Order: sequence, then C-alpha cells, then structure tokens
Amino acid sequence: MSEMRLTYSDSCFILHSSDRSVENGAKMAPETYEKILSTARRLFVQQGYTATSMRQVAESAGIGKATIYHHFSDKQAIVMALLNHNLARMDKAMQLVRAESDPRCRIQVAAEASIDFLFESADIMQIVRREIPDGRDQMQGGFAKFFQEYMALLAEAIQRGSEQGIFRPINPTDAARVLMTMIQGTFAMAYLINERSQTPQQAAAALLDVYFQGLDAR
Repeated sequence: MSEMRLTYSDSCFILHSSDRSVENGAKMAPETYEKILSTARRLFVQQGYTATSMRQVAESAGIGKATIYHHFSDKQAIVMALLNHNLARMDKAMQLVRAESDPRCRIQVAAEASIDFLFESADIMQIVRREIPDGRDQMQGGFAKFFQEYMALLAEAIQRGSEQGIFRPINPTDAARVLMTMIQGTFAMAYLINERSQTPQQAAAALLDVYFQGLDAR
C-alpha cells in the first residue's frame, strides 16, 4: 500500500508517495499512462473505488496485468497520479493568474481556472475523502493553503482595481471571499444536481456578469 502525503511548497502542490511507481509514468509511453489513468477514473466513477480491481483496470485499458503493476503498485497509487495530474494543471493556471496585471482579467482567469479545476477534480476528491482516510487530512490542508493564496491574489486584484477607479471602493478581502463563495457555489450546484451543460468558461462568464454588474438596474 502506498502512502499519500500532500504538501504545499513555493506556491506549488506536491503530492508525495513512499511508492515511486507514481513517478514511473514518465518512463512509459505517454499514451499508455494516460490510458491507465482515464480507464481507472472511469471505472472508479462508474462502479466505485472499492469495487474496482487492478485486474479490471488493466483489462479495460487493454494492457497486461504485469504492465499495470510495473507502474502502479495499487489503486491508491493511481488515485495519487490522477490528483497530481489535476493539481499540475491548477498550478499552471495559478502562474497565469499571478502574471495577469489587469484586475478584471486576473479575476476572469482565476474564476475560469477554479471552476475548471473543481469540475475536473470532483470525482477524485470524493474518492480520497471516502476511501483513503490517510490522505483526507493532508488533501484538505493542502487545499486550504492553496485557497489562501488564491484569496490573496484576488484581493490584490480588487484592491488594484479600486485604486485605478475600475471598481468602487470596497474591502478587497470581503469582495474576494464573496467571489470564492460564488465559485464554490457554482460548482456545488452543478455537482449536486449533476448538471454540467456549461463549460467552465461559460459558467465563469455567467458568474462574473453578476459579480461585476450586480442585480440593481443602473
């Protein structure tokens, strides 16, 4: 059994494991690695993490059982690789957010990236919460630190926008907190009612229209 440990260092998520099989993905053909991950994810969602065996993943992916065990020691190692995949995407998005100096553009990039990350990571995060107790606290702690930095980046953009006359004077921390609540609420509603007809960009655009314009007629 691999041991999962999620930490946050230098503005980057790092998912550690005592099992080095997760790192071996770079040594196999990229298409094989992606096939294993996508197949495992589909089976985990369709029939549950506990009910899915490594043999089923291998058979569904069209590879030998020995091949999958050569790269992943167990199902938990696959879940860790899936988390790493999504977290790496989010870290790249965070770099774009940090680099964006225009207040409105930074908020737009942040909203789109957040919604995309939440939609893409929801099923894997649920598996960790329900099935992998030793990874639950570490994951939550890592995400808490991530959202703290996200809040700071948003508050900085709002403060800058107020100083430039783009936004009205407002407490930037409060405004950032409201935006994060709207983002998480958008995800929660889509997830609870299983309605994801909008792309992350469309969902972010609808959210930001209300956030920037409000409801009162001008």
